Amino acid sequence: MNPKLMISSAEKIGNNQDLLAQILLRLPAKSLIKFKCVSKQWLSLISNPQFCLSHTRHQGDEGFLHPTALLLKVQYIVSPEFDVVPLKHFSQVPFFDYISTSGLNILQSCNGLFVCEALDDDLNVSGYFICNPTTKQFKKLSFLQNPIKDCEFYVSLAFDPLQSPHYKIIVVREVLENSFIFELDIYASESDSWKIATTIFETKEEACMAFEDAVFCNGKLHWNSYGNQSLYLDVEKECLQMMPMPTKLRGNHRLEIYRYFGESGGRLHLAVTYHAFIDLDLYVHQMASDYSHWFLKHRLNVGDAMKVFPELNLGCHPFTSGFSGVSFVGSERKEEAKVVIWADGKIICYDFNDGAWKMMHDPGPGLKIGTPFEDFNHLHEQRFIPYKYFESVYVF
Repeated sequence: MNPKLMISSAEKIGNNQDLLAQILLRLPAKSLIKFKCVSKQWLSLISNPQFCLSHTRHQGDEGFLHPTALLLKVQYIVSPEFDVVPLKHFSQVPFFDYISTSGLNILQSCNGLFVCEALDDDLNVSGYFICNPTTKQFKKLSFLQNPIKDCEFYVSLAFDPLQSPHYKIIVVREVLENSFIFELDIYASESDSWKIATTIFETKEEACMAFEDAVFCNGKLHWNSYGNQSLYLDVEKECLQMMPMPTKLRGNHRLEIYRYFGESGGRLHLAVTYHAFIDLDLYVHQMASDYSHWFLKHRLNVGDAMKVFPELNLGCHPFTSGFSGVSFVGSERKEEAKVVIWADGKIICYDFNDGAWKMMHDPGPGLKIGTPFEDFNHLHEQRFIPYKYFESVYVF
């Protein structure tokens, strides 16, 4: 093509704000950040909150956003660092060291935003933040009701940019130490205000509620529970409801040791492993659409993956299966989810669409995902927690 014609076409696009916006909407978020330097016009357009929201919504497919990557953090290790597992394209994700704090824990990932807790030198919680890792934007949260010493205090996020540009922070706060009586506080970004004690409720000790393990799905915030029942919050109505939890299969008397609570494509999933000298089984449950019950979707034997990938060495260390970091993501065919697993330093997945084990991410010959720590004698003793990362230029 004639260079002069190319320059003329570029100038026409640059001078046509609507056409330029339509082109930029189709670019990856990381490219947009780089293109802010092109001109003041591009900087103004790309920084516009309405454009950022439109770009985020353009990434949606059939009412859902799809994660760009998984961030894997080693359980119980306080560090701003993590391993990145690409799900779409390779994306460099900055560590959280741009948040100035001695230590940092990720609490939750929700459609592009993260909730984190900052820790001081003595590993005491010193504050809470929400942040967008793509843009490095973060905001420290302020609470009208501060956590009472020795009482439980849990912070969660409800955010779906496909439905609303606003987010809500939900705090579950214990009223008195060991009382199992809680209050709900809700912050709404739309009004920049808190509602204190919107709901007061009591749980039983045997309910074994895990308010630190929250999943936002279909406009509801769900909490994990190790009992027979749990709770979820309809965020719009600010109404608390009961929901059942999976029960053990008949004849299974083993102690549950790990569980993985998540969602994909508007469906709740729960995967469970049980205590044994060598146990490579993963019981995958899915919640019914009417919330009436859970059903066992599949009993996976992760050891079967070694038949497909003989380089994997699972079950080689007593009482550590060699896999963790279980997450649920959408598949290309959309009908069913994929179960993504860290296994012996590689990332594999089981695709329910074709019932096959697949390699999702191999760091290379002789390389394994997993940082050696002094507290662990074997790579398999590390347990990973996965957090979904959505590349987004959303601003809050």
